[in-house]
Amino acid sequence: MKLIIPLLILILTLSSKQEKEITIKETNKVEKTTLKTFTYEDIARYTMASIMGQQPKIITAIKKGNLYYVSYIRKSDRRKFDYKIKFYGTKILWSNIDGRWRNSQYDEKINFIENKNKLSIIQTFSDGSQDIQEYKKGQ
Repeated sequence: MKLIIPLLILILTLSSKQEKEITIKETNKVEKTTLKTFTYEDIARYTMASIMGQQPKIITAIKKGNLYYVSYIRKSDRRKFDYKIKFYGTKILWSNIDGRWRNSQYDEKINFIENKNKLSIIQTFSDGSQDIQEYKKGQ
């Protein structure tokens, strides 16, 4: 009996460590989706427009490494907002420039669908509800 308890603890510790390693590997995996009409900069702009309720034309996006930096100046008070975005296939992860990534179970999940000259940004909230915003190239 004395040997069983330490053995069980060891097994649980090892299996927990393996799960963490798998999660880390999956998180670090970057997938690229072949885009036909839109660029990733476009999608980053439209994503923040959708999330923040702003017009895409006032939003700029630039790529640095694997991140897209998005910013805009709100017209009502001239305040500047900065964000960063990562893409995992058609999944989008975002953060304030100096904040946390929105990847907890309670944060919305964001995906995009490109269909000819139309882009859909889909936000799925923790309660299962969705907000879908559609954009056309050049909007």
